[in-house]
Amino acid sequence: LRSSIQSAREISTMTEPRDVLNRRKFVQMGTGLASLAGAALGAGAQTTGEGISSGDEMPYRPLGQTGLKVSAISFGSYGFSNPGLLERAMDKGVNFVCTAAVYQNGVAEEAIGRVTKNRRKDTVLLTGWKCTPQSTKKDLLQSLDQSLKRLQTDHVDIIKTHDVDDPADLDLAAQYEAFEEAKQAGKVRFLGLSGHGGNLEKVLDKAIASGKFHVFQCKYNFMEYQSQEKLFEAAAKKGIGVVAFKVEAGKRQDEIPGLDSGQLTLRQAAIRWAMTNPNLGSVCVTISNFNVIDEYYQAVTKKFGQAERDLLRKYAEAVDQSYCRYCSTCEPKCPHRVAVADIMRYAMYFKYYKMEKEAMALYARLPGERRALPCLDCPGYCNQECPHRRSVRDGLLEANNLLTC
Repeated sequence: LRSSIQSAREISTMTEPRDVLNRRKFVQMGTGLASLAGAALGAGAQTTGEGISSGDEMPYRPLGQTGLKVSAISFGSYGFSNPGLLERAMDKGVNFVCTAAVYQNGVAEEAIGRVTKNRRKDTVLLTGWKCTPQSTKKDLLQSLDQSLKRLQTDHVDIIKTHDVDDPADLDLAAQYEAFEEAKQAGKVRFLGLSGHGGNLEKVLDKAIASGKFHVFQCKYNFMEYQSQEKLFEAAAKKGIGVVAFKVEAGKRQDEIPGLDSGQLTLRQAAIRWAMTNPNLGSVCVTISNFNVIDEYYQAVTKKFGQAERDLLRKYAEAVDQSYCRYCSTCEPKCPHRVAVADIMRYAMYFKYYKMEKEAMALYARLPGERRALPCLDCPGYCNQECPHRRSVRDGLLEANNLLTC
């Protein structure tokens, strides 16, 4: 790894227990914002941590018990196609690159390969295959071989089962059979999974109990998944490394005037909050331009403190009743079987990730009966079921207009 890898003492500055700052109360925002504004955020206020932590270079952390040390920021490649961005990020100390075969139908892997083929020994590389009940071991191994060809390498450090939202998918034997064969062939080292749906906590709980996984890559932010903290602790005890993504809770900061002002942005505050968790190895981010690389770099070279806490609270209060957590609580009550969580996620990609074509393509792939057209003539049974008091029907109708225009 690069010579700038921090010592264990330097790494620990991002994980001091006093910096935990009541994360469990933070993730209860959806059910108690009034109390949050007072006592919940008052705890830990003495830890301002506004200055540079010991060392202003990229921090590195162990990824569970894999023996890998990964940069606090990892390079997420959803929507990625510009090799120059990855080159710049790696020059700033990013050594962990996360992708999947399905990202842009392999375009992301191809762009990564053009960079990492010359820097492979300095790169921790994760890619993913999609395992369905119809997948065979042969299918998955072929997918891996195609990924390796695009990545221009003979092995990846981690192969993940991509986008797991049903605990039953962990019973699919093909993923374990394919992993063991690929590992014996020297093509992979560790098995992971990724997920960000309403069943994420159930998936993680079952995956921990299975003892089959070495790495989790999952959604993690200050507004969702109340039991996630304990699951991360349980994963750490089993030696499982955790990589977080979607830490910005919807990326809706542009809707809140004056939120990103001065020297602090929502991205930075959310990343610093996430990195207070000592059981987290890295935060996976989407890098869409060169300026944001410096923004992310500055996020992990400073500590979480009162300014970050106040900004996250302001954001949470502003979006609490409009931000969809994709929890799927309302879906069972829909008489039309509309895919609420998926549709709202695609709308987020369209509006806030600026990935309009990809979002529209994803929506078009949904079975026609699961799209939002039935919502036009529906009184909105979903509204009554949302635990966050969202107007779900209005959100679905807006999403349909965006994604079919």
